[in-house]
Amino acid sequence: MALLTDEKQLDKTLERYYNRYNKYNEKVLKTLGKTIKEVGDMKPSEVHQLAQQLKYSDDIEKLTQELADITDKSNEDIDKLFKKFAEENVEFAEVYYDMKNKEYISYEDNIQLQRMIQAIATNTSDKMINLSNTRAIGFVYKDDFGNITFKDLKKTYYDLIDEAVYKVATGTADYQSAMRNVMNSLADSGVRTHEEKIGYKSGYTKRLDSAIRQNVLDGLRDVNQNIENQIGNEIGANGIEISAHFPCAEDHLDIQGRRFVTRDGETTEDLIDRINSNLDRPIGEYNCKHFIMPIIVGVDDTMYSEHRLWKWKQQSYEKIEYEGKRYTPYEATQMQRKLETAIRKQKDRQIIARASGDKEGVRIAQQKISELTTKYKDFSNTMNMDTYKNRLTVSGYKRVKAS
Repeated sequence: MALLTDEKQLDKTLERYYNRYNKYNEKVLKTLGKTIKEVGDMKPSEVHQLAQQLKYSDDIEKLTQELADITDKSNEDIDKLFKKFAEENVEFAEVYYDMKNKEYISYEDNIQLQRMIQAIATNTSDKMINLSNTRAIGFVYKDDFGNITFKDLKKTYYDLIDEAVYKVATGTADYQSAMRNVMNSLADSGVRTHEEKIGYKSGYTKRLDSAIRQNVLDGLRDVNQNIENQIGNEIGANGIEISAHFPCAEDHLDIQGRRFVTRDGETTEDLIDRINSNLDRPIGEYNCKHFIMPIIVGVDDTMYSEHRLWKWKQQSYEKIEYEGKRYTPYEATQMQRKLETAIRKQKDRQIIARASGDKEGVRIAQQKISELTTKYKDFSNTMNMDTYKNRLTVSGYKRVKAS
């Protein structure tokens, strides 16, 4: 009964939120790059005095306000998205109520369900606000000893000015070259959210755009599963079916596409808990793209034939060689994601280099983008995989000649 099994449609829905925060990342990088350029254009005798004016500019306030506006807009969309999704999911299940001669209640008339969906939407919105809190966002740096340091946006901005001022004041021969490592570090990090700063114990940092995307996905999963569970209980579901896709990670190969039946006195929720308790990676968590659907065994048709599941499993162990290494289909998707990430990082490097006036930095980044993009296409063709232009897209990136 789930409507989240269309992976392409789901990606398209989530892309809207990712792109908003990715565009914000571009704005921050351009602001930092512009600051590097402004300091570099100063005379050594004036740099200390003029740098203070930069620190007291309204750059950080503007970036803070823009982030708040983006988050407000996204939260408005969350309410609409979750309501629309719930309405479609409930409407999709009407046929099951007819089969069991059960009373069907539309979403508009189901006050209890509306309250549940609103609670999930509120929780998702609250987490989005926390993730984008100015105390929680910033950049990570790696020092000469390999230690990782997190700095919030304001401290990043101030420390960047101080570093640039030092290079100019000491008469560094090649200012742009001297600042390039700092710029590359900023680009590779991207605007990140620090979980420890918003009440989590992990101290884990994650790209803000990716964290927001995952937060919305988690909310949609909660909406989907709560509606599925409620419908399953109301129509007397006595089992579940797990969605399937190819390629699939090896740890979920044996259970994807399979049906499981409840035991005496067991609800479908109990059944899901029992299955997940035997898995190191529960269904629907840690980047798992499977979904669980309550079913009426003996009434609902299976979504996947035994032949298709068998074929996918056999294909999952087949390997193709590329540059001396052999990849299973799932391993190939992981490699493809790494190449996509590497390309996006180089595009961010090019953006900040362009904003700072570092022509050599732009040339180096553009050359690497070309090399990585060629490898991405070649690797994907060798592995018989589709390429995804949207996964290579970085807001604000403009291709230039590498020469």
